[in-house]
Amino acid sequence: MDTQIKEIIMTPPQNNSNLVPWQWALIGASSTLVLALAGFGLYNLLNLKTSSTSTSTSTSTPTSTSTSTSVANATPENSVAKKLIGQWQGQISGQSVTLIFTQEGKLFILDTPTSATEMEYQTNVNHQQKDLDILVGGKITARTIFDLTVDGQLRLELDNLGESRPTSFSSNARVFQKISEQTTLPPNVQVVNLQNQQNKARQAEAKQYVGSMNRGQQAFYAENASFSSSIEKLQLGIKSETENYSYSIVLSNDKRFVQSIGLAKKDGLKNYTGIVYLTKNSDGKYTSTQSKLCESNQPSKELPGTPAATNFPDIQCPSDFSEVLR
Repeated sequence: MDTQIKEIIMTPPQNNSNLVPWQWALIGASSTLVLALAGFGLYNLLNLKTSSTSTSTSTSTPTSTSTSTSVANATPENSVAKKLIGQWQGQISGQSVTLIFTQEGKLFILDTPTSATEMEYQTNVNHQQKDLDILVGGKITARTIFDLTVDGQLRLELDNLGESRPTSFSSNARVFQKISEQTTLPPNVQVVNLQNQQNKARQAEAKQYVGSMNRGQQAFYAENASFSSSIEKLQLGIKSETENYSYSIVLSNDKRFVQSIGLAKKDGLKNYTGIVYLTKNSDGKYTSTQSKLCESNQPSKELPGTPAATNFPDIQCPSDFSEVLR
């Protein structure tokens, strides 16, 4: 595990084809357990289709707000599931990690005094093997197994995680000691919501693509004295469709500006639009170009409106969009 984690940390994103952008956002969440899971390819299973939740940076304790996931049979009638609830401490790659399982089905991972990564969990303890599912945004991202030993410790299998559930514990199964029955977070802890982190990383794709389309339009105009209505003609190697966004170009009727669009295909993602427009040179002629990159103020899957150009060339972002300042 240590070698794999080191490789993930040290390898730049552009040189590691096995890591998609949001995995680097997870690394930024600074959770050792998250890193450990990512090291075994856990998050390659992700294909989130749920609606977004608001970013949580609260310093308050977890509440009983309902989610799409709850702890299976975490009731007084089920002693095993009930015993799982609380705080457990153990070692991952030589670093102390605390797991907090709540009655409401939330799992918080703390490996620093000021940061906790939020996930969800559910259990099935109705047969000899005790199953534990880890979820993000209501979707199962890993299936593993756990056990409560005779001396009250939590044994958790983190090796060899894949699409199928482990059938037995490996020699590297992690052991955690229960330190508290409480499920409240320590004071001054910032909660990192994994789905929001993933959404931000997915949005980075659109931001990069639309920014590249802006630059491509400026280069195209410099060579052809006109804007392109085709992504292919910009020769950027950008696909018009990805898993998270669709990309298109809209040329204004007067040909004085062009709008590039990154339209979200999934809930919880913001839209992006780029604007390249003509500006006057020193001779007063419209032969130069400038660009703007705009981000929707809220997540949306609706096409952005037309840029405001009432006082050309003072073009502004469409309604409900703000300029991304670089």
